[in-house]
Amino acid sequence: MEALNKKKYEFLLYLLEEGDAMVCLDARLPEVDVPESHKNNSSLNLIFNLNFKRPVEITEEGVFASLAFNGRPHKCVLPFNAVWAIYDPKMKNGQVWEESIPSDISLTDQAILNQSEKIPLKAVKSSHKPSSATKNESKRNRSHLRVIK
Repeated sequence: MEALNKKKYEFLLYLLEEGDAMVCLDARLPEVDVPESHKNNSSLNLIFNLNFKRPVEITEEGVFASLAFNGRPHKCVLPFNAVWAIYDPKMKNGQVWEESIPSDISLTDQAILNQSEKIPLKAVKSSHKPSSATKNESKRNRSHLRVIK
């Protein structure tokens, strides 16, 4: 599991070097600390950027940040074992870790939800950090998510 969390950590840092990163996680896990109103969400989506006014600490264990929910700050603890997808919300370039997806969520349901928000998704199997070719494809606006096993 540590190797998987390290991949999530490295991919999040990779996306943050370019700008925004959307982190999809299961907020129901006991080690996740988010506002009570979001604690029952198996598909909580949070956007991160290194230019936040409040500090964001990213370690191989997870993301620790004071985030605003309805205008109120909350010190969040988001361990990587709760994260099941990370993507760039502008370029739609990202990765999904199938083994981390909660059992009550299906990728098909998530794709339908995202399409209703005009976010086209495409699953591609891969087990490594995006190459420079992938980076160039995303700049040409080729949308996709990568499935990690």
